[in-house]
Amino acid sequence: MAHSSELNQTPEIAVLPKKEGKTPRHLDADAALQLALYGATACRMTSLARLIDTVWCLTGGGWRPPQEVIAAGLRKAAASGTILATESWIRSIPFFYTLTPKGAQVFRELILLPLPEWDDPISRSSAAIKFGLLDVTEPSDIPAAISDLKRFYMNAREGLIERRQRLPLDRPFLKAAMEDRISWIEQRLCALDASAKRKNCRRLVH
Repeated sequence: MAHSSELNQTPEIAVLPKKEGKTPRHLDADAALQLALYGATACRMTSLARLIDTVWCLTGGGWRPPQEVIAAGLRKAAASGTILATESWIRSIPFFYTLTPKGAQVFRELILLPLPEWDDPISRSSAAIKFGLLDVTEPSDIPAAISDLKRFYMNAREGLIERRQRLPLDRPFLKAAMEDRISWIEQRLCALDASAKRKNCRRLVH
């Protein structure tokens, strides 16, 4: 397997937790980044620049892993055989990255990992990653993924509504900010209901 010189630099900071070799019980930061990497390379050969942009779009803005951390995760995936690095015929793009059948299987395992019970920036980004990859999820896995997302978003909405009710009456802008978050969650829930009714979904590996 080819390895890109653009990935050879070791990141100076550690952002992700160390893995102990066991499957995580929920979609934590490390598992969510893996899922984003596999999803970003699922449909076509992808350059490093486009892969990074896709990962940042998937995370939803609440958590944005540094480029060095994304590159380290991609190096690890290439070494494990879950993502294939192929030399490019374009001078400005040294390598393209593609999900392998082994990577597709790990993708399926990760997309079915439950989201955490708590609502914080990383868990929201994990939910955003799972939501953004529904269109490259195997049809048989979509109901479970949607059910998990709906559980997460409904719990988050319930918590926001409870906190909003305890706000003092003289905080109109804070209340408006809470309303925005609740409205955004309700839009996600509506989109999930619509997705559950659709039967034609793109296959993960072509």
